Amino acid sequence: MSHFSRLKTRIVDLLFLKRALADMELDVVEGRTKIRGYLGRKMTVDLKVRTPEGYDIGFIKNGDTYEVVADWDMVRSFSQDAFVKEVTRRYAYHVVKDQLAEQEFQVVNEDRQGETVSLTLRRM
Repeated sequence: MSHFSRLKTRIVDLLFLKRALADMELDVVEGRTKIRGYLGRKMTVDLKVRTPEGYDIGFIKNGDTYEVVADWDMVRSFSQDAFVKEVTRRYAYHVVKDQLAEQEFQVVNEDRQGETVSLTLRRM
């Protein structure tokens, strides 16, 4: 039997979450909306990521952080682990770049090898 699963994350900033999802070239719907699960079940979320099969992935604000929610048995385009890992990785990238800019660092070079990103910085 299929059901919605909620997974806690360390994601706290909606702006960086949206940037991470944009990096992944995902179709995102902002604002309170519903995602669909098995047998037409629905759940209200704060941010929805559309999937090709129509069983979408949602993010719900819970306290200071966002939780990922989906009926993972029905979502075929992503595995739960791979999706959460990639969103978290892209989110962290944007948080770090923002914090570096606040400290007046400029990224001069960015090198990506697999999951590793190396930044060369210069203080402005």
